[in-house]
Amino acid sequence: MQILSAFEDRVFWGWKRLENLPENRLERRKATSDIARIALCDFAGKVTGEGNLTYHRDDAGKPALRRAGDGGFYGASISHSRDIFAVAFCPNGSIGIDIEYRDPTRKIARLEKWLFGGRRENPNLDDAARMDALAKDPRQSDFYQQWCVYEAIFKCTGINDPALRLPSDTVYLDEWPDYAGAMVWQGDAALAE
Repeated sequence: MQILSAFEDRVFWGWKRLENLPENRLERRKATSDIARIALCDFAGKVTGEGNLTYHRDDAGKPALRRAGDGGFYGASISHSRDIFAVAFCPNGSIGIDIEYRDPTRKIARLEKWLFGGRRENPNLDDAARMDALAKDPRQSDFYQQWCVYEAIFKCTGINDPALRLPSDTVYLDEWPDYAGAMVWQGDAALAE
């Protein structure tokens, strides 16, 4: 897996396409999740030079990488869709990554209405500049891209309504022609505010 970085080398991420996955959707999701967890630990170990990193979920279910001994944790996130998984970790702060296959047969009208509602026209005052910048971005019209932003925000912050507080650091992942992706990071300073 290639080591990629974002946010001025504060976040490290990678992805992989898998082969020979089970046909059954639930079995495929479980297999992909298991492979991604192992890959995340190996990937982070290569970046940091640390051994014995283990995948961990806190009481709220948020993933992290546990460092050996009393070394604390690294922020971590995993996403998978069909035959691709992506992993990310950060030494400081919180990270969220999400990828989604752009399924041309999926009925997205209800999801799109729920996700966007009136937010484009009536953004939260604190988020007005951010929403204005997003409105000028051609990817804004891509439902799957914005769904990935929403999911990455939720994974990073635990906030399930991205209009309440949008993190300042979002990266669109354009690695795959039939998939959308996004990564959101908040450093320790932003989390303390």
